Amino acid sequence: MLKFNKALLLSCMTLAGSAVACGPDFPMMLSSDRAQTFAVLPEPVFLVEVQALAATVPDFSALIAKPQAVVFEDSYDYQNDRWVSATEQAEQQLLSKEHAKLVQQMRQSATVQQALSVGEALPAELRFYTAAAVAFAQHDYQQAIELFRQVLALPLEQQQQRRSWALYSLGRALLQQNTQTSEVSALYSQLQQEVAAGLADPLQLAVASLGEQAKLAKQQGDWATAIGLYAAQSRWSESGRASLLLLSKELAAMPDPQLIAFVQTSAVAALLSRYLMTQFSALSYLEPEQLQRLLVVLNQVPDIQLKNATQLATVAYQQGQFDLVKQLLPHLEQSPQAWWLQAKMALKAGDTTKAVEFYAKASKAFAPEPLQAGTLPAQQDPYAKSSVKELQEQHYCRIQAEHGILELSRGDYLQAIALLTAAGSEYWQDTAYIAERVLTLDELKSFAAQHPVTVVPEKSEWHYFGDTKVEVLLHHLTARRLMRAGQYQQAQAYFIDPELKQLAKQYQQHAEKAASSWTDNAKAQALFEQAKLARAHGLELLGFELAPDYQVFYGQFEPYEFEAKTPALAAAEIQRVKSSASTYSNRFHYRQLAAELSAEAAQLVPHNSQAFAATLCHSTKWLLVRQPELAQGYYQKYLQQGPYVSWGAEFGQNCPEPDFAAAKQRHYHNLELQLRKMLRPFKWLLLTLVLAGVGVMGWFGIKRLKRA
Repeated sequence: MLKFNKALLLSCMTLAGSAVACGPDFPMMLSSDRAQTFAVLPEPVFLVEVQALAATVPDFSALIAKPQAVVFEDSYDYQNDRWVSATEQAEQQLLSKEHAKLVQQMRQSATVQQALSVGEALPAELRFYTAAAVAFAQHDYQQAIELFRQVLALPLEQQQQRRSWALYSLGRALLQQNTQTSEVSALYSQLQQEVAAGLADPLQLAVASLGEQAKLAKQQGDWATAIGLYAAQSRWSESGRASLLLLSKELAAMPDPQLIAFVQTSAVAALLSRYLMTQFSALSYLEPEQLQRLLVVLNQVPDIQLKNATQLATVAYQQGQFDLVKQLLPHLEQSPQAWWLQAKMALKAGDTTKAVEFYAKASKAFAPEPLQAGTLPAQQDPYAKSSVKELQEQHYCRIQAEHGILELSRGDYLQAIALLTAAGSEYWQDTAYIAERVLTLDELKSFAAQHPVTVVPEKSEWHYFGDTKVEVLLHHLTARRLMRAGQYQQAQAYFIDPELKQLAKQYQQHAEKAASSWTDNAKAQALFEQAKLARAHGLELLGFELAPDYQVFYGQFEPYEFEAKTPALAAAEIQRVKSSASTYSNRFHYRQLAAELSAEAAQLVPHNSQAFAATLCHSTKWLLVRQPELAQGYYQKYLQQGPYVSWGAEFGQNCPEPDFAAAKQRHYHNLELQLRKMLRPFKWLLLTLVLAGVGVMGWFGIKRLKRA
């Protein structure tokens, strides 16, 4: 037998400690603390793990897929301040107004005979079933049984509205009469088979009957059957999962002698080991002594320990009991969880090659497949947070993401971004880090080309991660990086948003005009227009997805700097990160770019023009809040070189548009004044020369007249 070592609990080995979050107190990226990412084994999900405990699962998916299929749940009527049962909703909504009114009157009857009399105009199945319901409510179970049987005795085509109701209710009534449970269980099995074959079941009674069968089995001491039935129910309803949790807690509360006897049943040991594996963080915090006691019980029986090696090894890893994990490794099952655990152990041993191998196996095994018998749609089971399929996909994405971070650390950047892209939008920030800072621009363009956007999303989905497909986010990131590199024409091809594509085109036109203009005035005007676009739309056109701009949050959130204890990055990765860094380290770097473009425009217009003051005013305004020192510099430049303007008292706050037409005239006027200033010392000499020239011209004119 493998020995269990009682040690201090290491609560850091939980999913909560490694979750990707947007809050300021948590690391938002797996790559920000790679040591923690590789060390943590995320806590499995109870709902997913207990699926393996179901012997057979009835397939109700055909019924759910039926057009016009309706399923009801108890709900609260806020207008009338009362709970409305699923039964009442079904009777009011699925029947005609006349029939619904008669059924309601029948249910209000004082006696069964009165109910039958009120419902004479109803179809036989509605009349008999509602009368039986009245008898059941009055605890007249024998008469209820007789009436339910009358419903089921009708020709099959005449009982389709109430057949599922009658089968389920007959079972309940028989139990009240202390009938043999085998007959009741047979009725529930018949109900499940018929609903799976397509019988209407708007009250989800077939799903409920699985729980009723499980309850009967448990009452008879058949825990294995009860666990299997609850596990089957959990595929369709949250109540199955809740029941298994309650069973687990009931087992956990048993004294050791009683519990040891129970865990000899394989299904009980399997349930309890899965309970500990998936509830480790809560138990280690709320009931650490009970957790330790349960682990001792499960580990002291060799057969139980080895049959549940994967689950117990997972708990041992979560505790930090790595020697026990190593002892259990040869006995692990061939499952995604086991391969994930082995990948973690390989990383702990420094064997990244082996870790990659296990990650690949786990990823392949966790890959989402069409669910044959999934949970009910959300609107049919409002208490179910996620379906089994969704939870499996979350694990698949987490494994893909961790594998991607491992490949990043190993220097295989293209493989890393491929894996993280496959991990989906939850890990977009890690994908963005590689795309924006690690890949070269040519590598990024090539990768983006391999992930085309096939469907243009709605406008509301163009800028926000989480609701936007990774391919769209990737293309916009690529476009902005190309814009920052001055490759405006190529960038336009990557913008999915038509408005951004048009803005990028305008930005290119202004930049090209500024570069090709012959006159300073035209160049200044183009630079200022480029500056305005950079300031107004810089986040969408030029912004970094991550630091310093955080386009990932649309610039609305500045994250807390998380100081991760991650080993130093590889030199190659550091070099790539440095080469892709922003020219400006400040947040919203494009504002400084805009201010510099506007200041450059100011240098191209006369300093005594309104345009000079206005362009510097905009440069000051755009930096006044976040970079007041730079803004002050532009203001000082205006004070030293600029003209008086009537709006000078509001400089940097309210700035008019530069008047470039007036600046052009001011340029010509300045040239004239400059010429006059240059010639003023020589005015008498020039006047003498002019008079002499006039005299000479007059003399030649007189001489020509005399010859004529």
